[in-house]
Amino acid sequence: MQRNRQQHGETLIGLADTLAASGISKLLLHAWERRYGIEPAERSATGRRFYTRDQVERLRLLKSCSDGGHRIGSLVSLSSEALSRLEYELSARSSLSEIIEAAQAMDGDRLQMLLQARAEAEAPEDFIRATALPLMREIGSMWAAGEVTIAAEHMTTAQIKRILGGLFDRCPLPAPDAPRLIATTPEREEHDIGALVATLIARLRGWNALFLGAKLPASEIAEAAHRRGVRSVCLSSLTGRKAGLERHLGALRSMLSPGIDIWVGGSAYGSVSTIPGVSFMPDLDIFVDSLSTFAPALRDAG
Repeated sequence: MQRNRQQHGETLIGLADTLAASGISKLLLHAWERRYGIEPAERSATGRRFYTRDQVERLRLLKSCSDGGHRIGSLVSLSSEALSRLEYELSARSSLSEIIEAAQAMDGDRLQMLLQARAEAEAPEDFIRATALPLMREIGSMWAAGEVTIAAEHMTTAQIKRILGGLFDRCPLPAPDAPRLIATTPEREEHDIGALVATLIARLRGWNALFLGAKLPASEIAEAAHRRGVRSVCLSSLTGRKAGLERHLGALRSMLSPGIDIWVGGSAYGSVSTIPGVSFMPDLDIFVDSLSTFAPALRDAG
């Protein structure tokens, strides 16, 4: 059933059609209304519910992402755009099985072929979000569970880094006045894919970003930052210990000029104490938002 909402010039969709299009049950919809304030666009005098097309699509996205393993409580605050990205990532992640099988079998040629095909079929940021990062998380979890060897993990890492490096060729050259950043990992942290991804994402977003590799002491990072005239220093760590990371950050912060921000990401930084001038980026979307916030001219141009 549909009805026209004359005030806004749009067609509203009745409850039955909304349930059919979104794939959720009437019972679940009512539960979401009670718990999360998800309300219809309009109710008739007899209490019938009507929804906009955007609302129906949002309900479908919420159902799809919750079916993919995410808690509905963590989804309802996300924008529809963010939900669409998450749905895409979940869909792509479910199709990684063939790539994972090649890694487990130590079939380097097939692994390279499969990854290269996806890199050529997807936009660079889509490849990062839907293939590179989910694959590395899955391989890391499987290694921890004894389901892949350390050699297979290293081989997969090497292939991903090779392809990410090639994606830099698809980035436009930054403008002469583009804000600058450098990305690396702290001392003893060998896992540098996070820093490489940060550099590539920043380049795609118009920043003049430089990847410095892994395992740099604070003094070397500070010198590079000042030589480059950067706006931000990005650090990534998966395995660092809290005390060591805090010492490294404290030393780096004291060496950098106040106008240079430090952005950190990766699971190891999640437990680090708050340090003025250091911002923790818990996920890629927060990092992307920060790139826009600190470079409003690039955001407006995009």
